[in-house]
Order: sequence, then structure tokens, then C-alpha cells
Amino acid sequence: MPRVALSDLFAPAIVLVIASSAMPAMAQSHAPAPSPQMKQLLDSARVWQSKNRPDMARGIVEKALLIDPTQPDAMAMMGQIELSSNRPVEAGKWLQQLQKLYPTYPATLALADQYRLATTDKMALAQARLDARTGKSAEAWAKMQALFPRGAPSGPMARDYYRAMASAGQRDRALNELRERVRQNPDDLGLALILADMLTDRGDTRMEGLDIIYRIYQRPDANRPEALELWRRALNSAGADDPAYYVWYQRYLKEAPDDASARAALAALAKKGGATYVPPPKGATTAGTASSAGKPSPTARQGAALGEQGLAKLREGRHDDARALFARALKLDPDNAGKWRSLMATATFWGTLAKARAANEQGHPAQGEALARDALRQQPNQVDAKKVLATSLMAQEKWPEAEALLRPMVDAKPPDIDALEMLAKVWIATNRTGEITPLLAQVEQRYQGAGDAMVKLRAQLLSIEADQLIAEGKSGAAVLKLEDAVRLRPQDAWLRYTLARQYLDLGLPALGRSVMEDGVRYAATPDMRYATALYLNALDDVDGASAVLAAVPEGQRSQGMRELAANLKAQRDLREARQLEAQGRRQEAGALLDRIAMNVRNDPQMLASVGREWIALGEPDKGLALVRDWLDAHPDDPAIGVRLRYGELLASANRDDALRSWIADARTRPGVTAEQQALFDDQLLRLSLRTAERQIQAGDLAAAGRTLDAVPEAGKKDKRWLLTQADLREARGDYRGAEDAARTVLVGHPGDADARLTIARMEERMGHRQAAQDIIDQVLADTAPDDVDTRLAIARRYTAIGRNAQARAVVDPLRQQYLGRSDVTMQAGRIAQSQGHYDDAAQLYRSALTQEQGEGDTPSPVDGLTSAQRALQGLQDRRQGQVATAVIQSNESGSSGMSRLDATEIPVYLRIPDGYTGHYFFHADTVLLHAGTLPADQFDPAYKFGKIAALGNAGLHPVDQTDKGVALAAGYDFNGANHTWRADIGTSPVGFTVSNILGGLLYRHDFYSSSLTLDVSRRPVTSSLVSYAGARDPATGESWGGVVRSGVTVRGAQDWGRSTLFASVGFGVLTGKNTETNHEFKVRSGVDLPVYVSTDQRFSSGLVVNYWSYSNNQHFYTFGNGGYYSPGKYVSVSIPLDWTGRYKRWAWELEASVGNSWTREDSAPYFPTRPDLQAQAVARMAAAGLGSPYFGTGTGGGFSYTVAGALEYRLTPHWVIGSRFKLDRSRDYAPNLGTIYLRYFFDRQRLPVPYPPDPVKPYSAY
Repeated sequence: MPRVALSDLFAPAIVLVIASSAMPAMAQSHAPAPSPQMKQLLDSARVWQSKNRPDMARGIVEKALLIDPTQPDAMAMMGQIELSSNRPVEAGKWLQQLQKLYPTYPATLALADQYRLATTDKMALAQARLDARTGKSAEAWAKMQALFPRGAPSGPMARDYYRAMASAGQRDRALNELRERVRQNPDDLGLALILADMLTDRGDTRMEGLDIIYRIYQRPDANRPEALELWRRALNSAGADDPAYYVWYQRYLKEAPDDASARAALAALAKKGGATYVPPPKGATTAGTASSAGKPSPTARQGAALGEQGLAKLREGRHDDARALFARALKLDPDNAGKWRSLMATATFWGTLAKARAANEQGHPAQGEALARDALRQQPNQVDAKKVLATSLMAQEKWPEAEALLRPMVDAKPPDIDALEMLAKVWIATNRTGEITPLLAQVEQRYQGAGDAMVKLRAQLLSIEADQLIAEGKSGAAVLKLEDAVRLRPQDAWLRYTLARQYLDLGLPALGRSVMEDGVRYAATPDMRYATALYLNALDDVDGASAVLAAVPEGQRSQGMRELAANLKAQRDLREARQLEAQGRRQEAGALLDRIAMNVRNDPQMLASVGREWIALGEPDKGLALVRDWLDAHPDDPAIGVRLRYGELLASANRDDALRSWIADARTRPGVTAEQQALFDDQLLRLSLRTAERQIQAGDLAAAGRTLDAVPEAGKKDKRWLLTQADLREARGDYRGAEDAARTVLVGHPGDADARLTIARMEERMGHRQAAQDIIDQVLADTAPDDVDTRLAIARRYTAIGRNAQARAVVDPLRQQYLGRSDVTMQAGRIAQSQGHYDDAAQLYRSALTQEQGEGDTPSPVDGLTSAQRALQGLQDRRQGQVATAVIQSNESGSSGMSRLDATEIPVYLRIPDGYTGHYFFHADTVLLHAGTLPADQFDPAYKFGKIAALGNAGLHPVDQTDKGVALAAGYDFNGANHTWRADIGTSPVGFTVSNILGGLLYRHDFYSSSLTLDVSRRPVTSSLVSYAGARDPATGESWGGVVRSGVTVRGAQDWGRSTLFASVGFGVLTGKNTETNHEFKVRSGVDLPVYVSTDQRFSSGLVVNYWSYSNNQHFYTFGNGGYYSPGKYVSVSIPLDWTGRYKRWAWELEASVGNSWTREDSAPYFPTRPDLQAQAVARMAAAGLGSPYFGTGTGGGFSYTVAGALEYRLTPHWVIGSRFKLDRSRDYAPNLGTIYLRYFFDRQRLPVPYPPDPVKPYSAY
């Protein structure tokens, strides 16, 4: 730690220890007089303490105590500093030391009183003050005497004491005591101001009080803001009737030139002869006799009266009216022709100059230049006219002419500081900033001012240097200069305002707020309150700004203050309108907006704010008309600022086509400054970026690329363009390219949070979770606590990588501090949803929706929803109920009556929501099976079915192999944040030859980049009529088949970069009626590789490997065999292709795969469960020359392919229709499947069509 910092940290402790160790053996009643050095230090400390700067006073007193640790005045002052710093414990320690050393010393007694009143008697003092304020004068005085038994206190509390004394009928005593104490302590300026304050209460002593205030105000060590405030209050009490106060108003206005009330009073007193008032000598009587000189004629008196009216108009700034009155006065009073001509010339000059200023302000600098030159022809050396002309020249970028005009004023003695500031701006604009600093040094050397004037100059020079640094983009250095300037002129409201705005531009609004609030505490002048209100308004703290401005009395408000007050009131009314709209009281909100518009009809900026609310209410035409009508009513006013604002309204109303043409027209109007041209460029850039973002969302990436490419080169250097380019590359799946675009931002904006978080997003997309988290952690460490937008972006990224605890740790403090912000509430809802707290999330989204309405958020033109509506809709979709049905037709070629199968399934599916996480579901699926006709009358091929191989086919006729039934099932489906499960129970179709009880339990847990699934189930084997429905032997009528698989399967998946590795292992036991039990073992593994991913499409490929093994071969249809494919070994390798997407109301999926397989089927007996039948079959088949009753072993496999597709269309917000087909082709296996389905949702579907399509699935396919 630096030595200075150590000194600051330990100095108080050091001096207290020294004071303790230096304590004499016996207490002293008296103390030696302080040395001259000590007195100088203590006086300096008192000055800072009187200015409410205990921090400055502390450092000085610490130095004093290091010189003399037991100096009682220094010790007492340190105790006072601790009290004013709200550290009563430390103050008590100093008091204890003083009471040991100097128990009866006046400073000890005074500190004891102050300590007591700040601690034990704090409430008693408050009660005494309350009595005084409520008119209980006797009670207040009695309590004051009890609180101060030794008499009047020192310091600020003396005011309360003497006020109470005076209110109790002892005013003369109070004044006499104060006069005597001031005489004895001439350097106690605080006490003198208390005396002056009491003297100015009454007219008979007011002049004496004003004299004291004026003397104190001249002293550099005085609390000048307090003195100036007492001066103002005294003049307010005096009013504008007595011309004796004219000189006091004159003096006051030199210090407070912006006090409109004082200016009005001065003008009123001037009419009463205040300018020529001579106070009568003491003892003289006022004479009311008129001069004996000749009386003016009636016409002369009429002329003089008109001249007085002209002077009044001149003071009001109505120069043309004044000149006309002076001309009439000249005709009526020619004896005073010189006077009236002089006044006419004055009115003409100032009228011309006022018109020049107005032309400059309205964006007509050429006209302003002509008028200013006209004014200078009337008064060639008039400084104000030169500055107005320089302003006109600078606006037209006539830099050499402006410099030639300003330089002589800067070189004058004394130099003109305003001209210096303007010249600095000229040099900044012409890239000559290096000349400014030497010029500032020369001006300071030549300036002959002293005291406050010199301090003011230095502060202004620092401000000019800050302007230069701001122009050079060196905001940090500019802030340091402005901080130095504020230290020199802490009472300068506009220096503070400039510094605060710089803090705001640097993303440090809290520091700016502190600068302005400190200013109000230091000097609560009307200007300081005005500047503070402006800053708070810039922070959207309308209530804070209103409260600060409300403290400025109406009589002291400037026109700017009154306009700001009206603006703030309109903003409060607009907030009320938003609240009414949020409560669903749209009619009342509209009526209030109409009233606001009427009240601010002459303020186009506020009209634009009202228009913004109409747009939010869904009436954009009415909102736009408010500003457009104002512009139409002011055709000669370029009103570029208003036109810029109207462009923002067009953007809010999503009138993008109109916005582009509006900007093209507005920027060609006269008077558009370079800064305003830049704002138009910014509007165009934002329009292009907004268009590109919508095109990206719509999946039209080619159009988005063209939109971004069309942006001018200057705009392509903007970080927003680069980050939108990153979004486009991300949508194309080019995550590396997106990251490169974000890194380009960091070249020009090192440390930019948006760019770094974009890089983190790309790392997450590429599967680099830890790298993403490291970046997010770094951004969080670099982000200020009050940077809400960045912190919300950080929370979103934490949520995206599954770090919900970290996300909540970021958002919870924001919720406490910014409870009313919709974006903060929204993010809290997203975190709750990602953690599975859906009820909490819904409540938060509803709150955010209300807040959005209060903030005037407008719905997106893409889906007509706000962010909260979209999030709530997504959550509500979890509670979506539905009923669906389909017709599913499948067929597999094969031997008629045996392996062939034509199946029709008509599922009816009902889904009933249970909260946000669960659904009850029910199935009633009609199933029709047809295997063709078994030629039972022909031994060959009928011997491969049933018992015919053993018993023969004598007397048998062809059999139509059909079956039908209805499968019934019910279950519950749970879908949480990171785990899901489903439980069901049902039957194979009731009515089938063989019916079974079915069911299952499936559980899945999702980790951040992996998942694990366990499936325990009992499901039907639907390969053939025998395996699914069971069959009857034609010879005996005995049934067999109806096979079910009872087993367990474990599946897992792991993301690997952009790819996903997956694998599953399953084991099952296959049983059926009169069939041999079989055992199945399956392994499936592969990789999914996304080739192209966008918002609305996905194309992927990969590799899949399958391995199957069955303990016995039941791929046959004789009695005891199950009729399903069950090779001893099966291996396949395939390459899948999958393209899925959506467009408007359509969603689709196309699938294909090519592969190769290797199989081995083991030998199997015809009748595995009946040896007797097997023995009979040996003889019968031999007799027929058909070999032995065994199905032979063999190998097979080969090339295979699959083609499948699905198409779904949202007919209405409630109805969806879709279709699906699938073709499998391989050797000896060629099934086909076709589906058409219809689904009805109980609630409206508002979000984009989901993809891939979701065909209705029958219970048999679970």
C-alpha cells in the first residue's frame, strides 16, 4: 500500500494514541493559547467544517494534532468532525480525553453539549424544534433552556437556541447577545450569519442584516452558498415596494444572474426610482414637494409615459414593440429627442441581435450571420454581437473567419473566456488541438483577476480542456479535468452537470448521481436543483427529478425550469396512463393521453412521447398523427430534432418502408447539423439491422446477408453491425466465423461485454462449456453492479450453459434494486423455468407482462407478441391439451396367409394437462389386420403354417387370415426441467385372438451435455399377424402367438463439440401363447453430425451401427414359433440423412439412409414347444418329399435403404393436419407405411409451428 494511503488510514488512530500517551498526571482547567501555526490550521479547518466538508477538515486537524496532540481546540474539533461524520463512538473517545485533560475548558463543554444532543438528548432536541415549528414558543424555549443550562451554545445549534428565545418574546435580548458574541468573535462567520438571519426577519433591522450578509459574502473563507441563500430570502421578505432595496437587488443579481424573481423585482423598483434613490440622512424627513422648475407639457408627459412603456417592453425582450413606443415618444417629447433616439438605437440593436440568436438556434446560421453583421454595423465593437456572429460562422464551418473574429477577444486584456471556449471548439474542429493547451497557459498568465475570479477562470479553462479531450474520445482524461474543475468551483451547477453526464456516458450513472446530489447539499441554489433535475431525468428518475425541482420556489424558476417541470408532470401522467393500460382500463388510459396531448400541444417532443404510448396501445396512426400534425402546422420550422423523433416513432410502429423515405426527406432540409446527420445515419443502420434480424428469425439467411451487405462501409465498422453479422453466421452454423466477427469488435472496443458474451455463446455452441463459462465469469467480474443490461445478458449465458445457480446470483440483487423492470423480472422467470419452478415462472412472466404494459413495450411485428407474452405462451403450451386421431396404413409383402401383413390402425389419443409438468393420456386404437388367404387346401405351402406339417390338411379349405380389435391404454407423462418420465398400462387390441396386458415405465434425465434413459416395458411384437394378434391352427383350432417383449433398455447420449454420440443396450424376454420363450440382446450406437442448422431448418447426417442377437430363431409361422425376425446375429452399418424445417404454417421432415447388413439365422424346429408334433412332421414331410421339419440355418444381408417423409400444416390456431410415409428396402424385407392424421388443441397455438412434425403414434408403437 502507498505511504499516503497508509497515512490516511492510520492518522486518526495515531493522533488519538499520542493524545492518550501525552496526558498529564493532573487535569488542567486552562490551556495555553494556540501557536500562530496551530491557529492557522484550526481556522482553516473551521472554514471547511462550516462548508459541510468534514473530510477536508479532518485532514487539517490531524496535522494539527500531530504537532500538538493535546491541543484542546484541535481535539474538540476532531470530536465535532466525528459527530458530523455520524461516528458518535469515535467522538465519545475524543470527549473522554478532553474531560480528563481540560474538564472545564469551553471547547470541552461545547463538545459535551454537541455529543449529548447527538446521542442521549437527540429526541429532546427534536421535540424542542418541533414545538418551535408548531408555534409552541414557550414550550420550545423552556426545553432549550433545559438542554443548554450553561447558556447559549456555539455552532449551528445557536440558531435554534436564539430563535426559540426570540419567539418567546425576547427578540431584543437574543439580538443583543448575538451582537456581543459576534463582536467578541469576529471570525465566527456562522454566528454572524445567524445574527444576520434574525435581523432580516423584520423591516426595521433588515438593512443591518443585509450589511452583515454582504460583508460575509465577500470573505473567501465564508460559507458563500449559505450567505447567498440568506440574502435571497431577505430580499424576498423585502419585496419590490421599497426603492431602498434597489441596490441590494443589483448586488445580488451580480452573484445570481439567473434569478428571474430578483430580476423582476429590480425592474419594478427601477420604475419606482430605485436607480436614483438616495437614502435620506439620519434625522431628515422625506419631502413630498415637487421641484419648482417648469412643468412639462401634457404631450411631453404623454411621450414620457410611452417611453416608460417602451422601457418595460425592452426589459421583456420585445424589442420591436419598444422601438415603436420610443418613436412615438420622440414625436410627443422632442425636447428629449436624444434620449428617445438613443433608446430607439438600443432597441434596434438588441432586437437585431435577438433575431440573429433565434436564427442560429432554429438552424439558419446564414440568416444569423447576416443579422449579426447588421448588429455589428450598428455597434462595431459590441462583444455579444461578435460572439453571435462567431456562432453563425462556426455552424457554417467557416473556421478561418470565426478564428479571425475570436482571436482578438481572446488576446484582449482581460481575455474573454467565452471567446476562448469558442476558439477552442474551432481548433478542435480543425484538428489543431495541440495549440489549445499553450493558449490556455498564456491566457492564465495574462489574466489579472484575483480570488474567486481567478478560481472561476481556472475552472473554465479546465472545462475547455475537458471539451477538447471529449472531442478526441478521451473520456477518462476529460473526467479528471472536470473533477478538478468541480473541486475549484463546487458551487457551479453546470460544471457538475457536465461531469455527471460524462460519468453517465462511461456507464457510471451512480457516480453522476452522487456528483449532483453532493452539489445540492453543497449549494442548494435554483440552478443546482435545475441541473440535478435534468440529470435525474436523463436517468429516467422522474420522481427524483420532480422532487428536486419542486424545492425551487415558483418565483425563482426560469423558463427552462418551468418547461422541465411541465415535462416531468407529463411524464408522470404518461406513467399513470401506462398503469391504467396495464390494469386493462384502456378507455381511461386513452382519455388521459388525450388530456396530456392537449396540455403539451406546443411541445413536439412530449407529443412524441404521447404518440409512443398510443402506438403501445395498438393505435399507431393516432400516435403518429400527433407529431405529424405539429410538423404540418409549422412548415417553416425545420425542427430536425422533432423529425428525428418522428423517425423513432415510425420504427416503433414498424413502419419501416415509411421510415426510409422519411429519413431521406428530413436529412435534406436546411440547418441539419453534422451531429444530426450522424443520428439519421444511425436510424438507417438500426433499420437495416432490425430488418436483418427479422430475416434471420424467418430463416431467410440469404436476404439477411444482402441487407447487411447493403449497409455503407462506415456502418460496417459499427459494433452493432459486426454483432448482427455474428448472429447471421451463427444461424448459418458458422460458429467460428461468428466468433471472428465478435473478436473484430474487440479490436476497436477492447473489453466490450456484448462481443465477449457473443464469443462465449459460440464456444457453448461448439460444445466448449468450460471455455464459455470462463469468459462469462470474466465479463461478470468486469461489469459494474448497476449495469443492468450487461448483467442480464450474463445471466442468460449462465442459464444457457446450465449454471442456474450463478444466473440466480446475478439476477436476485437486480430484482431487489430494480423490482419494476420487466427485463429483470423476465430473466428471473427464465431461471425459474429452467430450474423446473414453472408456477413461479408463470407468476414472474405475468408480472413482467404488466410491467411491459407500464413501460409501453410494443409487440414484435413477427409474431405480434411481447417478450413476456412469448415466454408465457411457451409456458402455457406445456399445459396444452389435445385430442388426435389418424389412419395408419402399413403393408409388408410375403407369403399369403403367413408372413404377409396389411395393417390399418386408427388411434384416438386424448391428452389432458395436469399443471405445467404433467399430462394424463388415454388411447383407444382400432386395429385391423389382414395377412391374406392361407391356401390350407394345398399341403405345400400350407405345411409352413400351424400344425399342418404334422397333422396334414385333409378337409381344409382356404382360410382368410384377418383379425381386429381395440387397444386401450392410459398413462401419465411428466415433463420437468431436466428429467421426464412416463408410466402407462394398457392392453393389446381387445378382440384379437390373443390379448395381453401391456405397460411400461420410461425415465430420462438430461444433464447439460448428455442424457440417460431407462425404459422398462412390456410391449407387443407387431411383425406379423401371428406375433401381434395370434392365430388359430386350421387343423385343430388351437391358438398360438400374441408375442410380447418384456425387457429393459438403457440409452445414453453425449454431446461432443457440435456432434452427439449415442448408444443403447437392451435386453428382453419374448413370450407368447404356446410359443417358445426367446431372449433378445440389442446394442445400437452412432454419431449425429449437424451439417446445417438455422432457426427454422436442420440438416444432419452421421453413422449408425446395430447389433442384434436372439437365443433362438422364431422367424416362422408354425405352431410354437412366434412369427418375428430373430436372427442369431445381425450387424448393420448405415449412414442416415435427415432434413427438417418449417416455413410459415408448414413443418416437414425428410429422412433417408443407406447401409449394409450381415446376418446369420440359426436352424429351428417346426414345433419347438411340441416334440410330438415334431415327430409326426418328420414322417409326413418325408412322404411329401419336403425334407425334414427344420428351418435351415443361413447367412444373408446386403445393401439396404430407407426413405421417409412427414408434412404437417397448421390449419387454424387449434387444428393441425399431417401426413407421413416410410419405405424400407432390403433383401427379403420391403415394408411400406403411410399415415394421415388430424390433431385438435384445446387452446390456441400462438408460437411458431414446431418442427419436426409430430405424427400421431399408436399405443403399439410405444
